Amino acid sequence: MNNSFSPLRISIDFTLLACLSAGTFFVTASTALTPQHPDRGVAVVFAPWTTPEAALARTVEAGARFVRFGGPKFVAIAIPDDPGYAARVFAAGAWFVVDPQAIAACLTPFELAGADR
Repeated sequence: MNNSFSPLRISIDFTLLACLSAGTFFVTASTALTPQHPDRGVAVVFAPWTTPEAALARTVEAGARFVRFGGPKFVAIAIPDDPGYAARVFAAGAWFVVDPQAIAACLTPFELAGADR
């Protein structure tokens, strides 16, 4: 019985594990952070390298009223015009559409850490 692992086998295993982990993260996050009352507002999370101008434009063009940025400038808080907003903003490049209170709770530790500087 041969118990040695080839470099190819290790890289394949690592790649599969990374893909599974990333997929699990996105499914869990999108399910757990889904807005309970979207008519009261949603937080639209774009890629971190998205400029504030692009985040604002994509948020509004998809059919919502902009309220404010949610801490980082790639997170926009908005009030959707209709129930189909999430699908349109995902098509515009959003990573997540989440409950604004949930995103605030997630980002608070990072804001507190930056206050010491």
